[in-house]
Amino acid sequence: MSCWLALPVLALCGCASQPPYVPPDTTKASPSAWSAESSAVNSSAELSPERWWSELHDPAVDALVDAAFADNPTLAEAVSRTDEARATLGANAAQSAPTVTANAGITRAQQQNTTSASTGSTLLTTVASAGPSLSWELDLFGRVRQATEAARIRVDARTQDAAAARLSLAADVANGALSLRACESTLRALADEIASRETTVALTRQRLGAGFAAAADEARALTGLASARISHTSQQEQCARQTNALVALSGVAAGAVRRLIAPSSGTPVDSTAQAFMPVAPAVVAKLPAAVLARHPVVVSADREAEAAWADIGVAKANRLPRLNLAAALTGEWLTAAGLGQSFVTWSIGPTLSGTLFDGGAGAANVSAAEARYRRALATLDNTLRTTVQDVENALAAQTSAEARVRSAGDGLTAARTLLTTSEAQWRTGATSLLDLEDSRRQFATSRDAVITARRDQAQSWVALVKATGGAVTFSAGEHLHD
Repeated sequence: MSCWLALPVLALCGCASQPPYVPPDTTKASPSAWSAESSAVNSSAELSPERWWSELHDPAVDALVDAAFADNPTLAEAVSRTDEARATLGANAAQSAPTVTANAGITRAQQQNTTSASTGSTLLTTVASAGPSLSWELDLFGRVRQATEAARIRVDARTQDAAAARLSLAADVANGALSLRACESTLRALADEIASRETTVALTRQRLGAGFAAAADEARALTGLASARISHTSQQEQCARQTNALVALSGVAAGAVRRLIAPSSGTPVDSTAQAFMPVAPAVVAKLPAAVLARHPVVVSADREAEAAWADIGVAKANRLPRLNLAAALTGEWLTAAGLGQSFVTWSIGPTLSGTLFDGGAGAANVSAAEARYRRALATLDNTLRTTVQDVENALAAQTSAEARVRSAGDGLTAARTLLTTSEAQWRTGATSLLDLEDSRRQFATSRDAVITARRDQAQSWVALVKATGGAVTFSAGEHLHD
């Protein structure tokens, strides 16, 4: 009888299978080569994906990244999603195995006596039963298999999401540390400028008292000093904000962050930018196909599309009949009027169940699954395009920063020479205070350009590593232009 019931089910198996997932064509979103070329020399040495930031050789970055990995809400959230996906996989995989349950119960009842076993008008009876039961869905149409496969693929997707969160967190911390280093460097330079301007004010007042300077010179010197103090105060606020951002990312106290970022004692003022900013190693991005094949964000989007494809198979299988094998073994004990009786019952057999009419709900579920798959494909395509754009932007930023470092260095050398000459001439009365202030402004602008360029150079390296997912090669011992 059971074989006869299974015949129509087996006949339907051929029309229920979901074809294997075929990855979409990504050649349109993947260029053959990057349009922006890196100045780094290609090498077979690869960046370590586990601790890529250590190539900066910055103890502050190392310490803050380690602290962020130990306690960061965003990373913890990503890990919890991975754990949830693994639990869902376990629950779906369990559906392919038989379910065994146990039932036990006891009932005591009083009812009208209709037997001759007792002369009383009522009869007390006790019924006890216990036994196991088994239920097993025979996965003829792949519903359970497809659901398990979708859950397994989503575990991979969530794992890649966690890797992307780890990559992004390390990049954010490194960028924050580099920004704070640049901010503190500018703050120190502004403090030195204030000291220099205070000296200028004092000398101007001496000259004014001796009749060798006009009152306008004193006003001009005081105006420059006030402007420098205002810039110093604004810079302090900016550095405080960047410190707070690092505190939020890493969980390290603000005082500890400032101690990590603080320059070593005895750092010369004029070399602040060079000594304060780490120099990143020279790297070059791998070919676009290699980058897109391993980037965690891209891999996650592809896994989501594959899982959505499997979900279509689940939705289709849900519209077809289900064949369940059920078995039960029960022992019962009956006691009434001082007499007892016990016996064992058992049952086993398949059950075929299916929906005859659902108002179109099953077809709508299939359509919804297909729509989710199309959305996943669109997300994958958008992720590919965004990744390519991020890499191109990072390469362009790296090229620009390297060029600006060289030009800014030349400009700073010239501005320092001009300022030194102007200060000497002003002390001897050979030039005016107006010319000295102009030289000082040029030097300040050139100094800030060097600090900004060196910060951008290091941050463009971080951006390239993040944009490529770590798919870069570098030459050991070779660094970007100092």
